Amino acid sequence: MAQPAAQSTKTATTIAAAQEVPIDPPKRIPDTDLSIGPCTADDAQRISEIVYTCFPQPFWDRKEPPSQSSVSLDTRIKRLTKRITPSLLFNQHDIKWIKVVYLPTKEIAGIACWTAPGTPIHCHFCRSAIARQDWQSKMNWSDAEIEEMWEHISDDAWNGTCEKDDGRRKELLGDEPHWYLAPLATWPSFQGRGVGKKLLMWAIEQADATEPVTPLYLESAPTARVVYMRYGFVPVGDINFIRRGPVSAVNENEKVEHFKGKVEAKEQEVEVQT
Repeated sequence: MAQPAAQSTKTATTIAAAQEVPIDPPKRIPDTDLSIGPCTADDAQRISEIVYTCFPQPFWDRKEPPSQSSVSLDTRIKRLTKRITPSLLFNQHDIKWIKVVYLPTKEIAGIACWTAPGTPIHCHFCRSAIARQDWQSKMNWSDAEIEEMWEHISDDAWNGTCEKDDGRRKELLGDEPHWYLAPLATWPSFQGRGVGKKLLMWAIEQADATEPVTPLYLESAPTARVVYMRYGFVPVGDINFIRRGPVSAVNENEKVEHFKGKVEAKEQEVEVQT
């Protein structure tokens, strides 16, 4: 069974992004100019900068309501950097932060976080991960530091959503080992140039090399769903997708066009209602 042809793919800016960026063959970066490998704790700030730049403003307004705190973007980036650092320091075995580097400038062009198969279902972005992973002790954080890291964040929109998503993933996959993607983001100047595909294929190739094939799971924004379907992900809910191996390009294109039509129809319905 073949993977979708490269020229027919689109690369999502992020999992929750409200845009799609087609891969433009003339602008595709030569593979020799890109490298892919693990992130380190030194990359935490760059990861945060990419995520804040790529996720749409409505997403951040829900997660970090302006009415709750007026802290600057610079402060929010620093706080996210602090929150994700322990996952980069202490959890490399099960939390796989991956980066694509543009070799001519050594710039990080995109990042993804793949949680490895066999890892218990619990979102490491959730505040409860601090106690679960013993990060407060490992990082020597005070209670006041933890409060400061989270004071501008909506508990329901951030932690509550993480818990609901974990519950849904548990319902769909139970204890079955699987790869979990969250997030994936490509810096704007590198969008549509093959970086996102490289971040996806890093896990897809490993999943397809096992017998049986290891499932991959993600939650997707509406406009990015077609992107992931081209790589063999199948919808199993409003935002939930599972991939259980490669599919033929012909069958997949039929599914994508059908699903794309449903998405466009839904968007038109929303426009009429508003």
